[in-house]
Amino acid sequence: MPMNSMSTSEPTPQQERLLDLALQQALATPPLPDGFRAGLMSAVLQQALVDVASRKRALELEHAQSLQQLRRGHVRLQRDTLALLLLIAFTAGACTHLALPWLHSVLGIEPSAAMPALALVIGLAAGASVWLDRFARPGLLTGAGRD
Repeated sequence: MPMNSMSTSEPTPQQERLLDLALQQALATPPLPDGFRAGLMSAVLQQALVDVASRKRALELEHAQSLQQLRRGHVRLQRDTLALLLLIAFTAGACTHLALPWLHSVLGIEPSAAMPALALVIGLAAGASVWLDRFARPGLLTGAGRD
């Protein structure tokens, strides 16, 4: 079936198969140079090694950045904890300084007996504030936030 060179229509799949068969019979497949497959495999392996090495470098860089962020977070946590402890200590001292004379004058409690009780109350208040801040988020006490 002759094809018109001026035709604009696409060949059908059957016409393409016939053309492929005719080309296979008319043209011989050129031989591959010696060592072509070995060179091809070597190039593929080299590319794979380069990919592995570049992935390894990227993962090592990501690991180093993550470790640095963790260390910064740890230092920030230590700093914040120290600041909280200092704030609690100064607040406890100020409360004790104000409360002991008041307790002695109003209730008649001796400062030597009131000091441990006052320290206990201040410690419990500090612990309760930390507990509420960290663990008593909305819905957590009622069980609504659980899965």
